[in-house]
Amino acid sequence: MPRLLADLDQLSEEQALLLYKKWGTSPEAVRRDVVALREWLQKQPHLPKLTEDEDEWLCRYLLACKNSLEGCKKRIEYFFTVQSMWPEYFSPPSADVGIAFSEYMWGGPLPKMLPDGTRLTFYKFTSKVAKHADQMNWMMFYMLSLGYIELQLSQPGQPLHIELIFDVEHYTMGVNNSFIAHLGEFRRFVQCIQVALPLHIRCIHVMNAPPLAIGALNKLVRPFLQDKINKRIVTHDSLESLAKVVPVECLPKDLGGELPGTMHDYTLKWGDMAVAATNWFMDRRWMKADLSSKPDCKFNSEFGLDGSFRKLAVD
Repeated sequence: MPRLLADLDQLSEEQALLLYKKWGTSPEAVRRDVVALREWLQKQPHLPKLTEDEDEWLCRYLLACKNSLEGCKKRIEYFFTVQSMWPEYFSPPSADVGIAFSEYMWGGPLPKMLPDGTRLTFYKFTSKVAKHADQMNWMMFYMLSLGYIELQLSQPGQPLHIELIFDVEHYTMGVNNSFIAHLGEFRRFVQCIQVALPLHIRCIHVMNAPPLAIGALNKLVRPFLQDKINKRIVTHDSLESLAKVVPVECLPKDLGGELPGTMHDYTLKWGDMAVAATNWFMDRRWMKADLSSKPDCKFNSEFGLDGSFRKLAVD
């Protein structure tokens, strides 16, 4: 299979080894723990049985869980569970649907990592969504975002840390009303990220936010986020403010950067990467929990009868 995310730069060998050093482990020790994880999965009647083909994914997942074997078990169970509970969040979109969505929102990973090996990802509401807010497909936004996180967690050489840049210049009352109407979808999206996909969010940069967007951030978004994520949200009222904390060589042209492309250009590139990964996503659809085989009732106490997590504080 060709390497996915091939258009993005990769961690150097030194940066990759630093991930192991940071959590006090080594590639050899992680591989031994991965064998233990597979053996544990074999004993769980409701979870899929992984083989050596998934060892690379398990290695990266374990590192993303700070090399905590027990923490990784919990995260993996949550990951397989949300795949069964909310499959609509993990279905790869068709190319046509993705192209149509890009008229309302731009977004995707940027090709150059930060010097510390963190991946930058951006999102921007377009001017069209301000005029046709009722056409905003929030679920598509969440699907594409989760799909990218899955890919980044799975692909060798990709970082396990991310910073987000969100340009909300065109966040109008119409967009606000649309977001509120689909707030349940957002809640589940956040739950998937916070308990099932252990990609580390280093910072969230909010750009060009009108007062309405700041109000939505504080009243509609922050209540669903863990405290540690809330503390990492930074607002910027200018490109100069962003450039003080994000190197310009890592930013696209229209964010005051030195990369050769614009946000729209990188949106199209991400669309191409997503389409190229369609078979990868389809081949992983078996990786989900069999909820009918859950051996005890602990699951219900954690997830709730309405399908929402009650315990979100998984570090």
